Order: sequence, then structure tokens, then C-alpha cells
Amino acid sequence: MDETTRPASSPSRRAKILVVDDEAVIRDLETQILESLGHEVLQSATGEEALRMAREHRPDLILLDILMPPGLTGIQVCNELRADKRTRDIRVIVVTGIEPKHALEESIIAGADDFLAKPISPVELIVRVRSMLRVRNIHDEEKRLEAYLRSLKELRRSSEK
Repeated sequence: MDETTRPASSPSRRAKILVVDDEAVIRDLETQILESLGHEVLQSATGEEALRMAREHRPDLILLDILMPPGLTGIQVCNELRADKRTRDIRVIVVTGIEPKHALEESIIAGADDFLAKPISPVELIVRVRSMLRVRNIHDEEKRLEAYLRSLKELRRSSEK
């Protein structure tokens, strides 16, 4: 099933979420919360692995830590995701323990959709994830309807010939 024929979904459907953090304890905590909501969770400990997994698995949402030594930072990963046609529409929530004002500005410039400061409140994580999945679902439905309208126009043009 391709992107235009994928059924419309609701925020409560099982989403595929990629959790990216160099700290296993944080990855596991976020995974436990998300799996309790019924979502499929993938994990990555590095920026490079996160990019590979995003391209391969096309998650609905990515929770992305900013500081992940060594290698690519979360900001660099976000920039790469937005530059790649295959991943530019994936929703990204940046999660970080660094000074919120600076991190927020950097995250927005890189193309993040939302921001969470550590330590993470489970309730806030759930609310932000549900919100981003709603946005994703609206975007998917919009793309599906645009494709449907294009096909109707093409059908109309071909029948007029």
C-alpha cells in the first residue's frame, strides 16, 4: 500500500516511534511509556543509526535527544531528516537536558516540530506524542485527498479526449 492509499488513521492507532538517545535508561523509560499506549517503538543510541533507521523504517514520529556523543548531534540529525525527501515529513520532538531557551531556538531552526526538556514528565510526553500524531494524521489525510483530487482531474481530462 503506498502513501496515497494508506488508510486514514487516528491518534489512537498504533504508531511507529523512533526513540533516539545515547542514554539507555532514557530510551527504555520513553519506550515503556510509549509501548503502554500501544505504539511500536524502535530505539537508536546514535545520530547515524537514527538516520539509517528513519530512512529504513519511516516512523510516524521521532523523539530525538540533542546531545549524543560521539558523532552527529540531534540538531544535525534533524537537519538531515528535513533535507531528505524520504524523511522530511516525519514529525520530530527534540528531547534535551541542555538549557531550554538555547535548545528550543536551535531545534526550531533545524526543523523540529516540538520540544521537551529533561527530566521528562510522562504525562507531558504522552500529551506531546498524541499531539504530534494528530498533526501527522492530518497531514497524511491531506496528502491522500490531494492525490485523490489529482486522479479525478486526470480521469476527467482523459474522458474529455
